[in-house]
Amino acid sequence: MPLVNVTMARGRAPEAKAAMLHAIADAIHTSIGAPRDSIRVWITEVENTDFLAGTEVLAEKQARLARQAQQQTQQ
Repeated sequence: MPLVNVTMARGRAPEAKAAMLHAIADAIHTSIGAPRDSIRVWITEVENTDFLAGTEVLAEKQARLARQAQQQTQQ
């Protein structure tokens, strides 16, 4: 029984998460032939303040990117 836990930052749309879960299950089924009924995939969501992306806390990275995008639209 394949078990897959995806840990990611909170905030994605339910439809996007469902699509990802199905894609992962499909990949497991296709790659190793596991019966679909035996595959378990779940998401653990963390706050963007509790997640480091590279060298930045994700909340800080998101704020920086938002500022940069705003500056570009003002130019």
